[in-house]
Amino acid sequence: MASGWDAVTYSASTARVRGLYSRLLDASTWDELLRADTLASALYILRGTGYGPALQRLEQGEAPRLDLLEGLLVAHAAENDRRAMRLTRGSVRALLFVWWRQYELENLKTVFRGVDQGLAPQQIERLLVPLGEHPTLPWESLVQEVSVPGLVERMRGTHYINPLRNAFPAYQRLRSLFPLEIALDIRYYRDITAAIHDLGGADRDDARHILGTWLDMLNILWAYRHRVYYHMSAEEIVNYTMWHTERTDTRLIRAIALGAEPREVVDQVFGPGRVDLTALEGLRGEAVMPALELALKGYWRELARREMGGYPFKMGTILGYLVLQEIEARDLVTVLEAKRMLWPPERIREYLVRRTE
Repeated sequence: MASGWDAVTYSASTARVRGLYSRLLDASTWDELLRADTLASALYILRGTGYGPALQRLEQGEAPRLDLLEGLLVAHAAENDRRAMRLTRGSVRALLFVWWRQYELENLKTVFRGVDQGLAPQQIERLLVPLGEHPTLPWESLVQEVSVPGLVERMRGTHYINPLRNAFPAYQRLRSLFPLEIALDIRYYRDITAAIHDLGGADRDDARHILGTWLDMLNILWAYRHRVYYHMSAEEIVNYTMWHTERTDTRLIRAIALGAEPREVVDQVFGPGRVDLTALEGLRGEAVMPALELALKGYWRELARREMGGYPFKMGTILGYLVLQEIEARDLVTVLEAKRMLWPPERIREYLVRRTE
């Protein structure tokens, strides 16, 4: 629990976060969305919620592009991250800024993919998450680049350049963006780890509990994806994952690479029975991966919900909200894509991190 001084320090920031939390969709709104007959009906419902301002860029009466919808919803989450950050300071603010940079990283990888595929600058721009007044990279010049080597050189002077240069020989050898993207991801997650370690006391404990769990989950999912989808060797899987997170290390990653079952690994990392893996029963091969990812994200969401229900004047309250906002935005994207395909509510719910309540 925070000290009396910490409570004073966090009172303004957590009050703002509580206000933002109140704008997340309640159970009745989610039920309405799932029952909506069409994409247009679902958007009509969303316009009456806290997402209304984010959807103002959509033309009334037109069928919107799904990539535009996704960008607007994710941008809404990114802007709320900024709102949560504004009344913090020092190492707390630094960590929240690094968390926000996931959206910058997502855009950067989109630029690399667009350049690699030879897309026109305008085509790439329409795929970027709009980050409003918070540009941290020279996006206008990046989207004008015509080659991946040129794009790498454009990153000189940024903190992305070293991992990109280190991974560039592998890109040249494989003619694939995979090494570059993994290098960018690992750099980002190392930045998260460093920002957590810069915190002190209860703040660090809260960050390790919420974001440390996220890093554990990502490392497990990476290892299984590399094994199941790409059939990599154990050495390759170790090289393309994080060597150490809160509860994972190279020994665990090697065990996954050599065939360890998800239930065995998840129970070892998070504790027996803590993550509900019933959805994995009877699944084999690639069919395991979506179910494993949803199970782990569901566990993470429950951690965040518990943080929001506990003592309010602490770092965990802010992080709990950020996790719930991020998951909600991604779930909404899933719902809207499913509405375009006219899926029934029961089928949509199977693909959501938020399944009940």
